[in-house]
Amino acid sequence: MNFSQRISFSQSQPQNLLAALKMSQDNKLKLQADEASKGGYFERAIELYEKALEINPNNSSVFVPLAKTYKFNNDFKNAIKYFEKALAIEPDDVENRTLLGECYKNNGQYSKAKLQFEQVLGQRPNYDFARRNLLETENYLLALVDPVRAHAEKQAAAQSNLNQAVKLACSFFPKKYFKNMQDIVVSFNKTASMGGRANIAQYEHNKREITVMEDYVYANPTLVASYIVHENIHAKDNDPYTSIREEQDAYRKQCEFWLKHGQGIEDPEMDFVVGLYKKSAEDLDRRVAEVYRLRDKNIPETSYNHPPENQKISATVSLGGGAKPIKAYDIIA
Repeated sequence: MNFSQRISFSQSQPQNLLAALKMSQDNKLKLQADEASKGGYFERAIELYEKALEINPNNSSVFVPLAKTYKFNNDFKNAIKYFEKALAIEPDDVENRTLLGECYKNNGQYSKAKLQFEQVLGQRPNYDFARRNLLETENYLLALVDPVRAHAEKQAAAQSNLNQAVKLACSFFPKKYFKNMQDIVVSFNKTASMGGRANIAQYEHNKREITVMEDYVYANPTLVASYIVHENIHAKDNDPYTSIREEQDAYRKQCEFWLKHGQGIEDPEMDFVVGLYKKSAEDLDRRVAEVYRLRDKNIPETSYNHPPENQKISATVSLGGGAKPIKAYDIIA
């Protein structure tokens, strides 16, 4: 029951009123936990979610966000517990089943992880989130018996994927776009975190390097290419500056690429982003602005190569009452 609903006293049952008050309290705690998790305050979020369940253990709306927050906090054992609770209620949720499989994989339970991914792909054969996790899990299983072969196979897969992805990403832009970009290096590796979560891809200006997180070694090359397209927007500037507008431009270009090349590939991240873009580019812009302001309260609205109204601006921007230097990033996510 929410606050817009009227509590009926017609039956004069105090337990009904008590239940209504409890429901309100646990939902309030859940909302507070949601905000904490979005901000990367995972331990605080977990505390609030668990308190909500102490009040109402049957509040199933808490299971998934709590499981995801445990996963973000690298507590895979507890994440598994709550993903399993959620899937007992909605067993056909392919994203949550894949996330459960990821937790099994990260917890070293490779056989259980493989079963989850295979079950998902039996329902959705083009679901790349499960496909890349299955291939990685199979590589881990191989490493248990032949680590040298497993390493060699993963290196070969990474090189093949990057070759295809870079070629596809480059073909999306006009040839003249890459003038002065011949020194850019693209690789799979670990990435930095913003807001408590690892970046899927990032551009490091001081290294002139685009990095895609190593979890995507077995991803569809078209998906990897979409992130390279995104980071190329940052790399093209040849400066360490970023802004809300720059991120919005990068996401728009990534969506354009995906709509042209991504047909038939299912991925929850890209499906969500492109879904917003299809509604309107402005809807996507609003969401990007919300996310990046949450990650960094000091991020400027515009930067030199991404100004308002397509007009060049000086290397300072007005932020609510004064000119402040544009923040420089070694890593532009």
